[in-house]
Amino acid sequence: MLIKNECTKLPPGFLRQVRRSLAWISPLDLDGVAFIKLMDETEEPSAKGPEWHKRAKADGTCVNGMYLAAEGKDPAHISLYARDLYRGIPRVYSWTTVPTLSICYTLAHEVGHHLIATRGYIFQPQEEFKHDVNREDFCNRYAFSVTQKMMEHWYYRLGQWGLKDLAGWYYSFGCLDWKDKKYRKAAERFYTSFHLDRNREDALSWYWRAKEQANA
Repeated sequence: MLIKNECTKLPPGFLRQVRRSLAWISPLDLDGVAFIKLMDETEEPSAKGPEWHKRAKADGTCVNGMYLAAEGKDPAHISLYARDLYRGIPRVYSWTTVPTLSICYTLAHEVGHHLIATRGYIFQPQEEFKHDVNREDFCNRYAFSVTQKMMEHWYYRLGQWGLKDLAGWYYSFGCLDWKDKKYRKAAERFYTSFHLDRNREDALSWYWRAKEQANA
């Protein structure tokens, strides 16, 4: 798989982490993806672009990656955005499996979109995609199935523990900021906690509460 680096400042180990992540995804599922493009951050949304991209940019929420289907002379490819992928991950973790899990999940999620775009389903031909939320759910399930295979190895389980541990620290710092009425800072901490550990619904709930207080 061709990897195109367009980062102005490539995070340490990023290329290696992407290659390591690609090894966990079936080559059959990657068929038709021309290349992976590494960028600092997501592009500005175009007028014809998806609504979720516009909302994410407006809200300042993370965009870890994006699948772009073949259009005209442009082949299908996946873009990965370093700034958001590495959000909340200290530099000292750069060569560990912590960022690998985050990158692999995002990459697999975008491969899920590729499968829907090219063959019309991810797991079974009878799948129906009635709306964007339904489509995202199937892509998340595909990403989860890929990263679950990684959990057979202790070093990836250690990486998962590292992600959850970091998420816990950011949540604690967010609580302290909330007590000090630093709502904007608290919102950032809570969102980072959820970004690192998607199971932290408590962090997501407090993010919205803190953001509401900050806007007020």
